[in-house]
Amino acid sequence: MTQCKRLFGFVIPFAVIFTMIGSFTPALGAEFTADVLITGPGDNYTFKLQVKDNRYRLQKVKGPMNVPPFPSIVNHDTGVTWGLNGQMHQYVEIKDIEKTIMMNPLVGWAMTRKGLTEKPGPTETVNGYECETRIYTETGKSEPAAKVWISKKLNHIIRDERFGLNKNPVLELQNIQEGTVDAALFKIPVGYTKMDMGAGPGSKPVRSPAKVESTQVRTAKTTPTPAPVPVPASSLAQAPGQSISAAASSGNIMFILDASGSMWGQVEGKAKIAIAKEVLTGLIRDLPDDAVVGLVAYGHRRKGDCKDVQELVPLSPIDKNKLIKTIQGLSPKGKTPISRSVRMTAERIKHLEDETTIILVSDGKETCDPDPCGLVKGLKVNGIKFVMHVIGFDVTEDEREQLECMAKAGGGRYYTAGNAGEFLAAAREVVEAPTFTGGYLEITSLKEGRPFEARVDVYRHSDNKSMGSKNTWYHQKPAEFKLTPGTYYLKVTDRSVRPNQRQEIRDIEIVSGQTVEKIVSFIAGGVLKITAIRDGQPLLHHSNTP
Repeated sequence: MTQCKRLFGFVIPFAVIFTMIGSFTPALGAEFTADVLITGPGDNYTFKLQVKDNRYRLQKVKGPMNVPPFPSIVNHDTGVTWGLNGQMHQYVEIKDIEKTIMMNPLVGWAMTRKGLTEKPGPTETVNGYECETRIYTETGKSEPAAKVWISKKLNHIIRDERFGLNKNPVLELQNIQEGTVDAALFKIPVGYTKMDMGAGPGSKPVRSPAKVESTQVRTAKTTPTPAPVPVPASSLAQAPGQSISAAASSGNIMFILDASGSMWGQVEGKAKIAIAKEVLTGLIRDLPDDAVVGLVAYGHRRKGDCKDVQELVPLSPIDKNKLIKTIQGLSPKGKTPISRSVRMTAERIKHLEDETTIILVSDGKETCDPDPCGLVKGLKVNGIKFVMHVIGFDVTEDEREQLECMAKAGGGRYYTAGNAGEFLAAAREVVEAPTFTGGYLEITSLKEGRPFEARVDVYRHSDNKSMGSKNTWYHQKPAEFKLTPGTYYLKVTDRSVRPNQRQEIRDIEIVSGQTVEKIVSFIAGGVLKITAIRDGQPLLHHSNTP
């Protein structure tokens, strides 16, 4: 060991703290700064951490641009988080700490330990700090799934490691400097204004050379194809929403969830399994109370075992708390036996008269059996009544081809999801698909009269709830959203220029059976070059001499 880690004490409200790390409580009066390094499968990130009394401040300083470099200030007593946007001089206030999972890696890592069994480990001295350790396992299992190191002096986690991959994900504190930290860092700067929680930093209209060209309404057409696009971290900080009425009780839904070891890989600085748990938990809460739902998972119990497929929740009237608790308790470990999970699901539903919707979520291709696409075709030929939709989460082109083939063979649709916002949009669309009675929103972005790729974020007006994110002109198609009737607003962002240009369009009415088209035009930017001339010759050096 080279370092110890304590990251979650200042992240989760006390009720959650005791659930995750036993009786450990953060110490008031602790003051220090450190670098938070996240390494392992996927992208690596560095955040700056500053701790003072009952608050801490966290800001990304290194890593892919899909994680905004805006600082967050967290009160560990209450869980209230302030997200600061220095460019817009605005801040967002989020009272539910769990809703900050996509903008705060400390919260995200803590959430992955929910549902695990904790026991104390040996005292270890790492990086000069004497640390208590905590070891986490799945209930009834002896093999550890995670381990944390807690500094007695700082009363803070300094290292957190996940087990199950060749390159274990690690979150650790480095370059720790004890001493007084400026109290002003933990206050909202003077002149900042508060904005709606659901919209996220920068939600107010931004002055930019952009305009809405036209709006058209036409009858609904074929189901749109979702497209991948990075999403602001705040887009998953949602207000409570209405139920998904489309998931009618007349249809059955079976989730097949990938819990293989690769799900510890990171997207936007967060473990894919943490994102999946967050999105599916919100989705399940929005399902109607009379929905009939089941859950199968693979790769969550043993490494290297192609037989590791389990029906965790039989198809039955939904018990939301049980289903959510089961999903939250998953800890990725093993292989990707997709075919065996589909075969098990087919066995469970083959006697049913009603058609079952199977929703497969996977971040990779089959690793145990050949030709899962052929298997799905065979099940359909044998008369089993189902339609299979597939969400490929952060997959390669080769993996996408196999998963897309399965969706087509199953009479369903394939959805590509490269980040949390796309996963959210895909999950909502696939659940609503069986009896969808809403309308469509189609957005095209133009620059100099030509379509180009821009990001679109759509929100429900009544509660600022995110409907997901897509790209315009991805695969040469407009961005299209399936939406239930109501009023919405959208943000279109040109990310090809610095600073980004953004256009916000409000009061968009969606009506059943119709498609609303929006066309947004951006003016291309350029570089203004100025050359000073004297006597017809350019001046190469600036001079104050007349």
